[in-house]
Amino acid sequence: MKRIVTLLAALALFCCGQAFAQEYVATPVTVSKEKVKLNGKVYLSHVVLEKQTVYGITKAYGISEDELYEANPTLRETGLQKNAIILIPYKENAGAQKADENAAAPQSQEFIEHTVRWYEDIDDIARRYDVTVKDILEANGLKSRKLQTRQVLKIPVKGAETPVAPVAETPQETETEETQTETITVTPIVDDTPVQEVTDSTLLVLRSRDRVDFSLVLPLRAGSGGSEINMDFYSGVLMALKDLEAEGLKVHMNVYDLNAGLPPTDVLTKGDFVLGPMATRDLTAILQRVNGQVPVISPLDQKAASLSTEYRNFIQAPSAAEHQYEDLAQWVKEDSQETDKIILVTEKGAGNVTAPVAIRSALARREMTYEILNYAIVEGRGIPASLMEMMVKGSVNRVIVASESEAFVGDVIRNLGIMLGRGYDIVMYAPSKVRTFDTIEGSAYHDAFLHISSPYFVDYSDPKVAQFVQAYRALFQTEPSQFAFQGYDTARYFILRCARYGNHWTRFLSQERSSGLHTDFLFLQDESGNSHNRAVRRIVFNKDYTTNLYGNR
Repeated sequence: MKRIVTLLAALALFCCGQAFAQEYVATPVTVSKEKVKLNGKVYLSHVVLEKQTVYGITKAYGISEDELYEANPTLRETGLQKNAIILIPYKENAGAQKADENAAAPQSQEFIEHTVRWYEDIDDIARRYDVTVKDILEANGLKSRKLQTRQVLKIPVKGAETPVAPVAETPQETETEETQTETITVTPIVDDTPVQEVTDSTLLVLRSRDRVDFSLVLPLRAGSGGSEINMDFYSGVLMALKDLEAEGLKVHMNVYDLNAGLPPTDVLTKGDFVLGPMATRDLTAILQRVNGQVPVISPLDQKAASLSTEYRNFIQAPSAAEHQYEDLAQWVKEDSQETDKIILVTEKGAGNVTAPVAIRSALARREMTYEILNYAIVEGRGIPASLMEMMVKGSVNRVIVASESEAFVGDVIRNLGIMLGRGYDIVMYAPSKVRTFDTIEGSAYHDAFLHISSPYFVDYSDPKVAQFVQAYRALFQTEPSQFAFQGYDTARYFILRCARYGNHWTRFLSQERSSGLHTDFLFLQDESGNSHNRAVRRIVFNKDYTTNLYGNR
């Protein structure tokens, strides 16, 4: 109880400080160098910032107000809207000259200039222009990989044409009032500046954001001391907001304690998305309330994936069991040699057949050959004899345990220990749930060289993890749990995607993989448009009693 009271006090201090720190400061008009080609005409694309005026924009670009309105027919009616991207007629002399006057450094034939956006790091920029990080560091005399927002970099030009980023790596949103197109090609023009060519006759507005609004709905039980799991998750979310604020992104979060009742529908549907609740039952209530008007994100319950068959605009953040089983089968296939023996162990008379059915289906899809050992716990004493008939010495015996029963898995591990003592080389594969079993000694997992495909794993050797742990300790005077890591990763991932891709950000979830401190994200959209995270982390329990991240899938 004392720990939760301390946590609540820290959260209150955090929220007060955050509200003050997120006040927006307007920036002056800066001439853009990004071009858009529409119906054969070339335009500069300008992001409208707060307090900018038509007069200020036309003066900066050296055009008349009539030319601006002609390029943007709806501008007279709507006026300038913050974060909208408007088209500026490109003039070979005036426009280019103005751009050169406002640039931070002159551009030579050997380099092009790139202004760093808030969401970019040096790896993003290197991929965009098809150069190495080392090229950028050397061209700019940099000793550190760290960049500042609006920093102007010189990018070495490879060959005659400027390398152009693939569409999937361009964090911009395309939308229109009536129609939309997903076909956007990127082509260079004579002055080596990348141009986005819109292949639809209707004007597409490219938009990213500097503000995201969302609702966090959790059964916090704030009036009765707090729920530790949910408070930890909430703490992780706040840590994500703190870091995003430092990176220049403004975030507004409405927090609702589900134990005080369901939040108002009008408030939930005004935001960009709803994060939470945890349990499937509570998620159902929120999904019914918003009725598909905004995305609802399931942050923790793997079994909540089933809700996608009933509701629209649903996002399953934790990787469901089916994706874990698929990866487990793929892992066995990748590791296996011709002389290896694959044995699938299942429980006779098991009440829950999800794991064995899923794994057998995954193995069948990969056309893998294996033997099945099916037995009940009461038969466990005679199993070593059966294993001796199946296993081979001098080769690796890859044993897949297709069960989520703690008692049965414990019996399998006992029998595998006997076989290890008899000189058999064994690698064990099992569902991620075995990590939660309290009655099985951790050393037994290491002895069996256990391999797990899991939605979660924290690598404490990662410098970013160490930095998060130190910051969390300083703020909350306690250690971050797995739920704090999950809150941080989930909030940060979805807030950034919403900021980068705008109103229809959910359409871009499958475009790129993202790795957090605790979780990876790579989404697959189903037929109804709902999104499911299919990324898992491969964990290996080594013989030397270390546990490490083998690789991400």
